[in-house]
Amino acid sequence: GVDVKHRLLRALMPLGIYPHINFTYSPFKILEYEAMLEWLPPPGGGTALDIGCGDGLHTMLLGRRFARTCGVDVNERFIAIAREHARAFGARANLEFFAQPLEQVGFAADTFDVVLSVCVLEHIPNHEEVLRECLRIMKPGARIVFSVDTLETIAEPDLVESHRRQHHVVRYFREDTLRELLARTGFVNLEFRPLFRSDLARDLFREGIREGFNFGRLRAPRLAAQLRRAEAAMP
Repeated sequence: GVDVKHRLLRALMPLGIYPHINFTYSPFKILEYEAMLEWLPPPGGGTALDIGCGDGLHTMLLGRRFARTCGVDVNERFIAIAREHARAFGARANLEFFAQPLEQVGFAADTFDVVLSVCVLEHIPNHEEVLRECLRIMKPGARIVFSVDTLETIAEPDLVESHRRQHHVVRYFREDTLRELLARTGFVNLEFRPLFRSDLARDLFREGIREGFNFGRLRAPRLAAQLRRAEAAMP
């Protein structure tokens, strides 16, 4: 069951095998994480926040790069798992998890050097309030690095609607709408990078909508390698 799986993952921590991004179930998450790393400062200090951290995989991976890393998620079951992981991970990272909406945690102003989020903003009804809270708790000169689903390559309205229902999407962002939102909220020096423009990415996303985005922990790294090549071939 789920508990056995998580106990196994924690047993792999002393061996240095887990956490690793290839332990995710999705080739999209593997490439998203790699893309985000390119936008992060070099490892060695500072404080980071992972919004919508789930059971803490990204938070632990980030935690090795920063002096302190916090994860926030509204799902209490995920946070309970993440805290167990953090205890097993021990001194390899300074991790703290909160089972609350970000705006209710009450972080002090000017706390974080980096805020990270992987495909979460589009699921948050009060996303503008959350972004304003991010700005409040970010240090001067800090950066926020995040991804969002756009589904711009999916032409079938029924598939988009199915994805919206399955994954409780509040709104799909495009670069122009995201740029307007971020600028209006007070962010500056905005940069955007489109991901997953290839035919393979579109086909895998269609499969995910129809059959679920759990591609299997063995299959996901192989698909990620294929997807990496397909995306690199795009103009």
